Amino acid sequence: MSKPVRSPAEDVAAPHGEASAADASERRTRADTLLRILRMILLYAILRPIVMLPFAMQLAVGRTLGRLGHLLAHNQRRIVQCNLRACFPDLSPQELAGLERRQFESLGMSGVEMTFAWWASDKRLRERVDIVGLEHYRAMKARGETVLLLTAHFTTMEVCSIALSMAQPGMYGVYRAYDRNPVAEAVAREGRTRGGGTLIERDDVMGMIRVLRSGNTLWMASDQLVRPDKRSAIVKFFGLPCIAHGGVLDLARMTGARVMPLLPLRLPDGRYRLTIEPPFPDLPSGDRAGDLQRIMQRIEAHVRLDPAQYMWVWRRFGRLPPEYPDIYALSVGSESEP
Repeated sequence: MSKPVRSPAEDVAAPHGEASAADASERRTRADTLLRILRMILLYAILRPIVMLPFAMQLAVGRTLGRLGHLLAHNQRRIVQCNLRACFPDLSPQELAGLERRQFESLGMSGVEMTFAWWASDKRLRERVDIVGLEHYRAMKARGETVLLLTAHFTTMEVCSIALSMAQPGMYGVYRAYDRNPVAEAVAREGRTRGGGTLIERDDVMGMIRVLRSGNTLWMASDQLVRPDKRSAIVKFFGLPCIAHGGVLDLARMTGARVMPLLPLRLPDGRYRLTIEPPFPDLPSGDRAGDLQRIMQRIEAHVRLDPAQYMWVWRRFGRLPPEYPDIYALSVGSESEP
């Protein structure tokens, strides 16, 4: 069949239509960026004055924000319910509902804890966080060892990590940049580096390798947003299969870094305890799945101290091969990470 011939008018109109679509897409992107910036400015205006309140009142505000989020965030609430039911099958419906409520309260408190860590005085922040096991870290450094501090996505991670950077300046932290919100990125970067630390974007693997090979300390959390690839393995977390990423093992293998658990906890009196534990022995051992299982077991043991302080709003058991059960099959919303 012969190819249809377009008229000259159509030849002129086609590029114009493509340009119009590109212009519309660019306008939508600019509008989305502007909206994100305005949201950040509004959030700053709301949260910045809260830092001046007594700390107990700040946490009360955070709990209230968390309860509001529990009412409004339907998709995240459904994900939390799926995670908690699967991980704590022995709890009654009433106990699960209570844990779900405390999870959102903990998430709300994490927001005010974050701003407290960014904007409160050094003295107020140092007085709130007790760092236990710093002698283990300093002993490793005194022996000339390179250290990789491994944590997980606990709601207290922000406040404790900034306090650590004040106690031990010069550390590097892995973070996720606010790519589409330059104002949020600038505010977060300034707050997170106030103690003298340096940030590395989570996709900058070569940057992480350079930091460790130069003898500097890196801390990271690698338990969320895990995608299956040749470096990952399926391990058990609360008795359920999940994908664990082996990037931490590769970093340790390529740089000789010793991997030390870094575990934060919010205490009942409104204080915080950040524990640095001795390094995992023989890590990496060459058994990738076995090593990742050891790491997940240590994280699970810490989560069990207060399960509400772990971030259950993520699909931690998602992205598994189809032969594994999908605990989110009835969840609302898309399959993408919230």
